[in-house]
Amino acid sequence: MKRKLSAILRGLPGAKASGDTGLVVTGVSCNTAALRQGNIFVAIPGYKRDGNDFIPAAVKNGASAIVTSVPGAKAVPSGVPLVIVDDSRHALAVLSSAFFNEPSLKLDITGITGTNGKTTVSYLIEAILRQNRKRVAVLGTIGYRIGSKTIPADNTTPQSSDLQSMLYQAVKEKIDSVVMEVSSHALAQERVGCIEFDAAVFTNLTRDHLDFHKDMDDYLNAKARLFEGLGKNQRKKGPKIAVINADDPYSGRILERTPVKAVTYGINSNADIGASEVNMDVHGVSFVLEDRINCKKERLFFQLSGMHNVSNVLAATAYAIARGIALGTVRKGIEKVKSVPGRFEVINGNRPFTVIVDYAHTDDSLRRTIIACRELAPRRIITVFGCGGDRDRGKRPLMGQAAVTLSDYSIITSDNPRSEDPEKISLDVETGIKKLGMDNYEVMNDREKAIARAVNMASRGDIVLIAGKGHEEYQITGNKKEHFSDRETAEKYLERIKKNGKNGNS
Repeated sequence: MKRKLSAILRGLPGAKASGDTGLVVTGVSCNTAALRQGNIFVAIPGYKRDGNDFIPAAVKNGASAIVTSVPGAKAVPSGVPLVIVDDSRHALAVLSSAFFNEPSLKLDITGITGTNGKTTVSYLIEAILRQNRKRVAVLGTIGYRIGSKTIPADNTTPQSSDLQSMLYQAVKEKIDSVVMEVSSHALAQERVGCIEFDAAVFTNLTRDHLDFHKDMDDYLNAKARLFEGLGKNQRKKGPKIAVINADDPYSGRILERTPVKAVTYGINSNADIGASEVNMDVHGVSFVLEDRINCKKERLFFQLSGMHNVSNVLAATAYAIARGIALGTVRKGIEKVKSVPGRFEVINGNRPFTVIVDYAHTDDSLRRTIIACRELAPRRIITVFGCGGDRDRGKRPLMGQAAVTLSDYSIITSDNPRSEDPEKISLDVETGIKKLGMDNYEVMNDREKAIARAVNMASRGDIVLIAGKGHEEYQITGNKKEHFSDRETAEKYLERIKKNGKNGNS
């Protein structure tokens, strides 16, 4: 695909261009490693590295033009067009959308934001839309699925240039609807700029990413941008939809900033969509889904357990009802979701105890997940968890407290330590535990050994919860990214127990 530089610059009326803007370009990129011959290079001032420092490398790699917010950008040869803009992140989104002929205008796009539940809600909405005979693409933490193709996900929400390319591919694949997780980073960094959303879903807001956001208000403000933009400069036909979790303390502040009519859902509030008669076991949840807008009810069974997953089902249902999808279709779609990778995923080891792998990596999500385990009435809960390196240190003692107060026994271990010393991370976790004076835990920084320890100490009726990594199949230590899967590791040691004849009755 090729476009004239002058054509895609029209969306940036304040840009100051010098050089030949009539030249043909082959794409837009902010990454010199991925840049192809003839691409425009957009220099973005990063949080750790400045894209302007890579302008010489971009030119060497074949950049056809340079876009920057730094007027005195150096090392740009006289033959290479230079475009000066006010905001290079915004420019990347605008140019990428224009290059791919504004693909979001040809798709029905739903954005899901919140600290927890985004992935599960995206899978549920996908299932409902497929049951409603729509062709669906899903972009999120686990991967980017477009038609028959799956692209590994480096970020929950990709960079705007990659995202616009994916939306263009979705149009080519004749996709009807795109369901995407929208992270606070993506909203703050304009990754979803120039995308006209048709619906937005808010799941919840709890402490996370405070290594990036300066405080919870800043975190909330980033999330709220998705809702503030609904209907703004609308070019597609049809109403815009906001779906908001009325149970969440921050819901009122999101509602205040939502310019379109909202549909609410909740378990503990008088919301538009609710649940009653909830029953659950390790195999899933049965409950009566209440559509209070249309005065209808439908009993359904969902194959993920926990009250937090009841909330996720209500979010997807509220979205569907707001879109006019029949409750029977909603039920059939939801009941087809057998599991979501790494989300309260039961590992089948044919043992008299249960092993669950979950992505919970904040104090709130860990608390909710352990409570979900407790709701299954186990004999004991043994929790394995860790905290990521180079991330918000403030949540570490809180995670430790959540684990030891709600579990019978906890094993603190390593979880993507990155450039930090795993032992120091564990010490941060222990500071919270020591304030409580509790001793029902141990530290074992080798994650495989920690999982093996938990599985081997489990007996009949116990639940072993392995939290933090979920679907991830890697461990990042220093600059190394090595294969590691909680699921595979648990299965390995469950198989060893089987071979060694341990019966789990002790």
